[in-house]
Amino acid sequence: MKITNNKKYKRKLSLVERYSLVLNENYRYNVEAFIEGEGDLDPDLWRRAVHAASEANPGVRVRLKSFLGFAHWEDSGIAPEVRVIENCKWDAYSEVGSDFVQDGFTPISGGPIAEVVLMPGSPAKIMFRALHAAMDARGMHHWVKDIHAFIRNEPLAGSTSTITDMDVIKKHADKVKNKPEELSCLPALPVGPIPEGDLRYVWRRIEIGKCPTYILPKIAIFLSKQARLHGMGDTGFTVPVDFRTLRADSDSTGNLTGYLRVRVDEDDSAKSVMRRINQGIRDYADCYSHPGLKIIPWVPIKILLNRLKKGVHRLLYETSTSLPTAGIVSMGLFNKEELSYSGFTATKSYGIPGSVGKLNVLIMNDVSLTQVIFTCPSAYNTEGQLDSLIEDFRVFVGDKKSDVVVETKKSEEVEKV
Repeated sequence: MKITNNKKYKRKLSLVERYSLVLNENYRYNVEAFIEGEGDLDPDLWRRAVHAASEANPGVRVRLKSFLGFAHWEDSGIAPEVRVIENCKWDAYSEVGSDFVQDGFTPISGGPIAEVVLMPGSPAKIMFRALHAAMDARGMHHWVKDIHAFIRNEPLAGSTSTITDMDVIKKHADKVKNKPEELSCLPALPVGPIPEGDLRYVWRRIEIGKCPTYILPKIAIFLSKQARLHGMGDTGFTVPVDFRTLRADSDSTGNLTGYLRVRVDEDDSAKSVMRRINQGIRDYADCYSHPGLKIIPWVPIKILLNRLKKGVHRLLYETSTSLPTAGIVSMGLFNKEELSYSGFTATKSYGIPGSVGKLNVLIMNDVSLTQVIFTCPSAYNTEGQLDSLIEDFRVFVGDKKSDVVVETKKSEEVEKV
């Protein structure tokens, strides 16, 4: 299916997206998702599919145009590149051996914002990668589904929506009941020696069998307890909210994500954390716009970047009100059928949490397997702190690989995310 639109696709650069550009200059701030499976990855077929799906979804072909408050995304007409890595030995359980993932996008100089990487083998791997300042995970998922629909010779959904997250926030501004709590949040991990040179993030992926019930609030409680093992203070977590279904009827491939800051107290249960999340949604806390954001469009990115770099150690490695203990993202259920086609069967899907903040956790599951991925600055694993935390997490969720089964709350005390 070919979707045509005579008007060139343009979308205003939102305030949040502009700040994400600053983060990308310092951190390499991307959305990265993977499919594993068995079968053939024909590069020519994939290039045709990516071309067609990108024509139907021009938001993935955009380049950054203009400057300051006039900046916007504009369709370049050029589909994202499809690269092939032969004989890839990367096991996809950590950043080790993933140099091709470490390459960053260069939007400030007019570079592309997305790419696809094919890694033939058994299992075969496919990486979809996008600049977070131009696309969020749900937006990329929409594009990825259209790529597979083309390969299966099915109609493409397409999207030419130009709505931004700030449009949604502005629409609901009068419904926001309270200013978010200012919590001075502990890190979830003790910081070790800080490596010299550029800021680098490490990550680990684990598989823990069938998805534990109410996993998101349970992870928040686990990380809260871990943080309090080496410090006294508050713990709080960022939980993303997809505006597409909750706040706006849109299929945009751009950034349509709001964020809740959720407090977790020492005596909290999964049920009480879930209640707090639900209350935040009812109060439209995800639509709160910080007053300071309004000046961002008129401050050069270089100045914003210099300010960020000056305070990066305080923000990342100390208790502060600026960054939460961690961010937790649940991508929901992995649908193998929509990511498979004749000649290729998808078996797993997972992602790498964004390289930003003190700690990020991403969850994706199917009917029998749960992927949990942790990422943090390398200073939080210079002495194996992250690896130890993951082993404790296995025990906490009662994973089969652990010899110890932790005592959990009764099932009726929790609600599903």
